[in-house]
Amino acid sequence: MLWLHVISDVLITLAYYSIPLTLVHFIRQRKDFPYPWLAVMFAGFIIACGTTHLLSAITIWTPLYWLDGFFKALTAIASVSTAVLMIWVIPRALSLPSVAQLQTEIQKRKQTEEALRESEYRWKFAIEGSGDGVWDWDIVSDEIKYPSGRWKEMLGVCGKRNPTQQELLNLVHPDDQSGFIQAIQAYLGEKSVIFVVEHRLRYKDGSYKWVLTRGMVVSRAEDGSPLRMIGTHQDISVRKRAEEALRQNQKKLQEAQRIAHVGSWQLDVTANHIIWSEELYRILGLNPGLPPPDCTENSRLFTPESWKRLSTALSRIQKTGIPYELELEIVRADGIHGWILARGEAIRNDSGAIDRLHGVALDITERKQMEERLRDSDAFNASILNSLTAHIAVLDAQGVIVSVNNAWRQFAKENGLPESGQDLLGFNYLDACKNASDQPCGDETSTAQTGIAEVLEGKLNIFHLEYPCHSSNQQRWFNMTVLPLQGSRRGVVVSHENITERKLMENQLKASEEKFRSIIEATPVPIVLNDEQLNITFLNPAFIQTFGYNIDDVPTLADWFSKAIPDLDYRHWFETTWQTSLEKARQEHSDFSPLELAVCCKNQHIKTVLASAAAIHRDFTGEHLVILYDITRRKQIEAKLNAIFDASVEGIITYDTFCIIESANAAVETIFGYQPEELVGCSVCKLMPSYCNLLKTVNGQIQEIEGLHKNGSVVPLDLSVAEYSINDTHYFTGIVRDVSLRKRREQQDKEHLDELAHVTRLGLMGEMASGIAHEVNQPLSAISSYTQVSLNLINTETPDLVRLIEILHKTQQQALRAGRIIHRMREFVKSHTQHRSAADVNALIHNSVDLCLAEIKQNHIKLTFTLENNLPPIYVDQIQIEQVIINLVRNSVDVLKELSVEQQRQLSIHSRLTLNDSIQVRVKDNGPGLDKDQQQKVLTPFYTTKADGMGMGLSITRSIIEAHDGALHFNSQPGKGTSFYFTLPAQKNPDRGLQHSQAIATHY
Repeated sequence: MLWLHVISDVLITLAYYSIPLTLVHFIRQRKDFPYPWLAVMFAGFIIACGTTHLLSAITIWTPLYWLDGFFKALTAIASVSTAVLMIWVIPRALSLPSVAQLQTEIQKRKQTEEALRESEYRWKFAIEGSGDGVWDWDIVSDEIKYPSGRWKEMLGVCGKRNPTQQELLNLVHPDDQSGFIQAIQAYLGEKSVIFVVEHRLRYKDGSYKWVLTRGMVVSRAEDGSPLRMIGTHQDISVRKRAEEALRQNQKKLQEAQRIAHVGSWQLDVTANHIIWSEELYRILGLNPGLPPPDCTENSRLFTPESWKRLSTALSRIQKTGIPYELELEIVRADGIHGWILARGEAIRNDSGAIDRLHGVALDITERKQMEERLRDSDAFNASILNSLTAHIAVLDAQGVIVSVNNAWRQFAKENGLPESGQDLLGFNYLDACKNASDQPCGDETSTAQTGIAEVLEGKLNIFHLEYPCHSSNQQRWFNMTVLPLQGSRRGVVVSHENITERKLMENQLKASEEKFRSIIEATPVPIVLNDEQLNITFLNPAFIQTFGYNIDDVPTLADWFSKAIPDLDYRHWFETTWQTSLEKARQEHSDFSPLELAVCCKNQHIKTVLASAAAIHRDFTGEHLVILYDITRRKQIEAKLNAIFDASVEGIITYDTFCIIESANAAVETIFGYQPEELVGCSVCKLMPSYCNLLKTVNGQIQEIEGLHKNGSVVPLDLSVAEYSINDTHYFTGIVRDVSLRKRREQQDKEHLDELAHVTRLGLMGEMASGIAHEVNQPLSAISSYTQVSLNLINTETPDLVRLIEILHKTQQQALRAGRIIHRMREFVKSHTQHRSAADVNALIHNSVDLCLAEIKQNHIKLTFTLENNLPPIYVDQIQIEQVIINLVRNSVDVLKELSVEQQRQLSIHSRLTLNDSIQVRVKDNGPGLDKDQQQKVLTPFYTTKADGMGMGLSITRSIIEAHDGALHFNSQPGKGTSFYFTLPAQKNPDRGLQHSQAIATHY
């Protein structure tokens, strides 16, 4: 019994272990088993049961009850779990179809698949027959299947794996890829109902063909995303070529219409539908993108008259079918007028009724404009032809006149030609020439006939003839020109130009040339005429006389140069300079710059000439006149002047407008200490700094300025400047003279004059001593009297102090008066340094007269003043001016003393401002006056009318006035008196006056 239990448990264990293996094999083979996890749980349960039986057999010999109990617990858990799952699975398993149901469903599916295969076969057969390619795109796996073998072969995917979408996209033409992608994205994004796109696809041979690709989604996931898409490729290359050919034809037609300016139109009479070509739009100035205009708008595109004719023609053609052809004036949309040639025809249907109209419009605007311009040109040419003074006629191939201008008609009429009385057109000009061959000018007429005939025959391209045609009262010449007509029409143009004036001018020119030649021959200036080859063609007598060469001696300029300039280096320099000057004159269209040249004469004497050239032609090409001015004498004079320049004891400086010294003579070194070479290029202000402020004022005048010696000392100068110009460039010549010695002498003379003036004043004081003593005696006497009265008042018991103060005050006034008189006398006679200051001339007059007042009173002279108020001050040495006034007043007093007591003695002093802003002082008396001899000598030194006079008073007076930049004058009438007057300038710049006064300061 024991082994029975053991063998049974082992067999059960083996059976249980084999069941899970079978279940695992089943699940691996049937992957679509709906509950694989249930089989796994059941297999675990079976294995656990088998293990418990195995442990039951083992525990018989080995008591492993704890292990047996553990596996039994696992078996219980697996059993309970499997049971629970079985309860959950059984209802669902019962819902699955039964085997019978599955067999029925399988049978139906087979039938459906068979029908589908038959349908696919038919579909593939139809596709293969149509030539379209079918594609099946598995969107999930991104594989595209091509059931059509032909398309797979054409695309080069035959025998390969199914291509992806990207691989198919690579076959699409690069220019079409973006459109292809956009179309498929729009379809998959449900933006379009069907996927349709035309594109180029690259075939196996590398060529591209146009393909129409269509497709649609046939399978979608539960969320609506596409899973499968089926479509076709249709080869549309033929259609595309046809469309392209049609487009090209249309384009060519449009281009042909554009080039020919022909627009076309077509009208469907039944549907009232009209079609315009683009060129018709352009002709009428309309936008081709707009529909053709209606009848009302059409009427605005034509002028009223043209629209009326077109409307009539359209109505007639619709009724009768008669074609029309009209030239119409149009008004384009932009307002510009033009012209078209409109043609229209009717098209009838099978029944003979007119159902369509078509026509063309040819733009003839340019032709119309050309016709207008041609008419204008004909009128213009006729106007030009008639405006010409030449007599012009147009002859045909037979010599018949077909056109003449007004000048021709007028000439024929004025000269009474036979054809003038009839129409000139149609007159045979060759016959007229032939008939006139026996006339006085028959030779010229015959020559003209021959020339015209040869031009007509093409033997000559142009014919010219100058001939005389003198009338009874005047000489005339004409120039005939015959030219062939241009173009297809044979004929000639005959022109007769009146050249009488030219002929007369030629005769005058010949006479002028002869006169010119005679002038050249008679001119004393040597002249050479050479041609373009430098051959001497003429030498005037002055040339032969001056240099001794004749034309045989110097046939060319080269011969002349070799003999006239024997020195090779000098000759080379001159020839080079000569050619350079000629070239410069030619390029700049300027005059030839003369060249100075030393010429060796035939007798070996050397002459200096100024060589110049005059062009016969303005550009200095061709013949030249070579003019040789003999300046030998001038050069000799220049040499003498240069010697004078260098030998002059006065400094001579030339400088330009910028004060830059050009030259200086040797005397400048003596004056300034600089050698002449040192000064060239320096400023003249370096020598004469004060001159820079006088540039505009010293020209032509002698000016006293100060120069600056090289050693820094100041040099007094007399400067005179003269301006001159050379070739429009201005220069200045300054002549400077060192006046240092003269200035010293003048200073000495002034000192002598001042000393003499001092002596004169002393003499005046001696002469006026009695009068002045009387003047001084009066205040002294008054002082004595006032003093005595004061003593008397003091000695009284009760002095009147008020009276005493009054008398003492008067005593003081008289003492001051005596002091002023003595002070004025002392100032007047003492020697002092000359000092100028601003002074009132009226005050000076009163101060001067005060010194003479006693003498005036003693001689019973009536003194009157006429002094102008508010006179400007004068800038003078007051003592010297007072001396002048005293001298003039005393002269008048001396003269008036000689008058008889019965005569009234009058002396008047005047002051006023003159028109030139000077101050005038006049001293006038009514003495006997001066006779003519006295008037001529009165201002001369050492001349006097007094018995005891020295004759220096008026001379000194004049010197003082002139030293103050004034002037002394007089007027005298014998028996009526004398008037002496002097003028002084109003106050000047004190600084300048001070400088001048310091320069002439003396003591006296």
